[in-house]
Amino acid sequence: MSSPARVRLLPRREALTCDIEIPSGLGGAAPGAAVRLLATVGFDEEGVPREVFLCGAKDGSGLAAILDDASVVISIALQHGVTAAALAKSVARLPERLDGPAVKAASAIGAVLDLVRGLAPAVEAPAVGAEPRLVLMPQAAKK
Repeated sequence: MSSPARVRLLPRREALTCDIEIPSGLGGAAPGAAVRLLATVGFDEEGVPREVFLCGAKDGSGLAAILDDASVVISIALQHGVTAAALAKSVARLPERLDGPAVKAASAIGAVLDLVRGLAPAVEAPAVGAEPRLVLMPQAAKK
């Protein structure tokens, strides 16, 4: 069984840096506070997100190591063709309100996957005999 081909990225590529928040009480945040992190998403030449970098935790801390490791794992998955939507579907979620469904990211990993999912182009279903075309999802705009 062979492994899927990895998409190699150009040395210089488009990237977008955004703030993300981890809900209160998670990731070392005191109850009632939120951890703010920076997420940088790198794109391939077709505008598809293929790498992430998470930072904002204190250097040398356990959270910094987790963010570094999560960035590597997510980037490798994206470069092997796993979509952010597929990854996001499998991570922990919290409800927006007590009696609601669990839809909000419960960690920095879920938050960055939601960001990447919003930046990923969607492939529109082609008409018979037509080529598929990419359409940017409106959830988050590139700056």
